[in-house]
Amino acid sequence: MKACVLSEPGHIEIKEMPVPVLEADEMLIRMLVCGTCLSEYPDWKEGLSIGKVMGHEPVGIVEKVGSRITKFKEGDRVTGLFKGGFAEYTVSKEELAIPVPEALTDEEAIGEPWSCLVSGAERTDLKIGDTAAVIGCGYMGLGFMQLLRLKGAGKVIAIDVRRESLEHAKMFGADEVYFPDEVPEKYIVDEWNDKMFVKGVDVAVEVTGGAPGLELAGKMVRPHGVLSIVGYHQSGGRREIDMKLWNWKAITVINAHERREREQMEYMKKALAMFEHKKIDVKPYMKYGFPMEEINEAFRAMKEKPEGYIKGYIRIGGR
Repeated sequence: MKACVLSEPGHIEIKEMPVPVLEADEMLIRMLVCGTCLSEYPDWKEGLSIGKVMGHEPVGIVEKVGSRITKFKEGDRVTGLFKGGFAEYTVSKEELAIPVPEALTDEEAIGEPWSCLVSGAERTDLKIGDTAAVIGCGYMGLGFMQLLRLKGAGKVIAIDVRRESLEHAKMFGADEVYFPDEVPEKYIVDEWNDKMFVKGVDVAVEVTGGAPGLELAGKMVRPHGVLSIVGYHQSGGRREIDMKLWNWKAITVINAHERREREQMEYMKKALAMFEHKKIDVKPYMKYGFPMEEINEAFRAMKEKPEGYIKGYIRIGGR
């Protein structure tokens, strides 16, 4: 089979590899598409996974089942939490796969990132009518913004450093959009005064994964409001926060991530149901599909963001 193997920092090669051998509790998956994710960008750029096949946003068809598999059969289309998606074949445990609704296209069925978003939205304590600010309007920020709307947000404010990202935010329903240095003073609570209880937002959602975004979110949340951390803080690791400010405002800080696989799978099922029933339309996100031969271009696109880019994926096989 063909597989995309990281051979050196910033470069993936397509190599011939053996088709995985099944264990009794595994399924052989013939891959259709696999999403690209910024969480894998450092691995690619810095060569942290040399010799490995990456890809954790898979959609494929069950090609063969082990003797202990009871819930799936050959020909079923699945997505899930199985890994090694940048190859023609990979394997999955039964509990790490869910069926794909027939109404969804292959790229619409990429469920893994939405398991993260749905879990984060459920953890984030937003009440009907609340004002929410989303800092970072890439794929994850835009998706979270839509989920906040479904939860009943009265106003959604979008903040990003890129003009096109703010245009995307308008397209997905943001009421107000700002560059970070242009956020109105009425949304900033960074000092003790008699106006502090009439300023700020009820919920600030940080989706940048960077120190400036986290700092801004901490300033925007009102006293006794909610700060939800959705961004993946991988670059740099440690963050300096104004703990005096956070203490003083008595805010609730939420790490919006879920690490238990069973729970992640349940959130993924909820996401696919929302797609199937048109609660969320993911088609506008999925404009950049790349063939396997252009996987390095796909990784570069995550940072360079060509015109209209929101989310990328690799086309691997057909049905």
